Amino acid sequence: MNYLNLLVLILGLSACSYGEVEAPSLNFDYAKEPIKFVEYVNGNWDKVCFLGPYSNNEAASELLGFEWPLESLTSVWINDGVTLLVFVENESVLSYYEVSRAPYDFNVFSNSCVSRALSSFIKSGSKVVETQV
Repeated sequence: MNYLNLLVLILGLSACSYGEVEAPSLNFDYAKEPIKFVEYVNGNWDKVCFLGPYSNNEAASELLGFEWPLESLTSVWINDGVTLLVFVENESVLSYYEVSRAPYDFNVFSNSCVSRALSSFIKSGSKVVETQV
């Protein structure tokens, strides 16, 4: 009987899987510079905040200034291949997107926010830099 209980436990645990959640993605036309976020993201957002790989709920709350469930909505907290862009208006998330770190690595802006007016980017050598819209 003990073996049967053990078998049921093993089967039950092996059936459990971790469901990875992915945020919507945002695909830029990298051939056209500068990349202006206002051309890709609708709404009256005030700023865009960048959260890099392995950012968690605590990092999101600290950066945004309010609670936001990053871990249940995105894969950035377990995925080193993306940067999360969070578009904010009046202390509320309007939209968020996971963006591949290649060919533009927005991770250089991780743990910072950029105003809408400065949300235009070019590549300078191997680095991504912001320009004015």
